Amino acid sequence: MENLLTEEIIDTTFIQKLIPQKHPFVMIDKLLYYSDEKVVSGFKIPKENPLVNATHFTEGGLIENMAQSIALHRGYRGYRNKGKDEKPKTGFLGSIKYAEISSLPKIGDEIITTVDIIAEVMNVSLVKIEVTNIQGELLASSEMKTIIVDP
Repeated sequence: MENLLTEEIIDTTFIQKLIPQKHPFVMIDKLLYYSDEKVVSGFKIPKENPLVNATHFTEGGLIENMAQSIALHRGYRGYRNKGKDEKPKTGFLGSIKYAEISSLPKIGDEIITTVDIIAEVMNVSLVKIEVTNIQGELLASSEMKTIIVDP
């Protein structure tokens, strides 16, 4: 799985063009790695994010970060294959086989989300996801199915 990025993408305006979610409901701000079978995103958790409580990113925020990381893979693939004017595909979580959250990151922490694509059939993807902090400590993991509704 070779990284097809020549450099990490940290332009948040560009990142937001690759996913269907819009501000303030964006839970990723970096594309760190991309291949056909894997994507790694980053997110520094801002205080004004709608899915934080007084001190931490919530469980729902972590799940949404995972889902948006999957969308980022699809969005960047579309950008690479069809060009910069390609609209991000809309999709939804078909199922969450399991989701395990061991720790919640604090406001201001940076998280790294790694999505490994296990299988893709037509518009359905089965993925394994891990979220770590910048020190590499596992915060959450999941296995999900996503379905793209835009052809």
